[in-house]
Amino acid sequence: MQHEIVLEGHGFRLEPLSQAHVGALAEIVDHEMWAGMSTPTPVGEVGMANYIEDALSASDVLPFAVVDTVNGEVVGSTALCGVNVEQERLEIGRTFYARSLWGRVVNPACKFLLMEYAFEQMGTYRVSMRADSRNTRSISAITRLGATYEGTLRGFRIAPDGSRCDSVSFSILEPEWLQVREGLLDRLDPLRNVSGINWPNPDKLFGQRAGDLVSDGAPEE
Repeated sequence: MQHEIVLEGHGFRLEPLSQAHVGALAEIVDHEMWAGMSTPTPVGEVGMANYIEDALSASDVLPFAVVDTVNGEVVGSTALCGVNVEQERLEIGRTFYARSLWGRVVNPACKFLLMEYAFEQMGTYRVSMRADSRNTRSISAITRLGATYEGTLRGFRIAPDGSRCDSVSFSILEPEWLQVREGLLDRLDPLRNVSGINWPNPDKLFGQRAGDLVSDGAPEE
């Protein structure tokens, strides 16, 4: 779905995904990093153009490009999927980041921006996330967000290679958002709860990038 939503903070900007992002995103992707995704690897600019077109053509998907605001580079993509306004639920997925940012705060930063918008602007009650059961990095990253494990969906989907995969399901509900929000902000700004710090503006120092404080980054379904 084409949209005009722009979300920015903590060193990253989520802007509407478009074909203008094809070149940068095509350079990020390789078969190994794409393992665990529900779609075939988008090979080259043609493959990425098709991937983006698929996201834009879905009526329940709000796709974003992830831009590093420090250097202006496109470093990944993510989306709000399965958006159901009537039932007040959606899923965060179609997420991948450049390997250069793995182990940094890109994932919690983007998840914070997406969930803040979902819960506080869209009036969403339930935000869910899924990962291939073999994708231990993504499962660990989702768990670190404060999401609740709901179960493993056995044989949930057919992978691009034809194998049948299990998916691990997580969710965060609106009553849980405040606590999750605080936990994410603590990760994004380590000084926010430290008393007696005499920095002139700790948010400015740590809001841009908190360095190698977390280990996230692998793709999610």
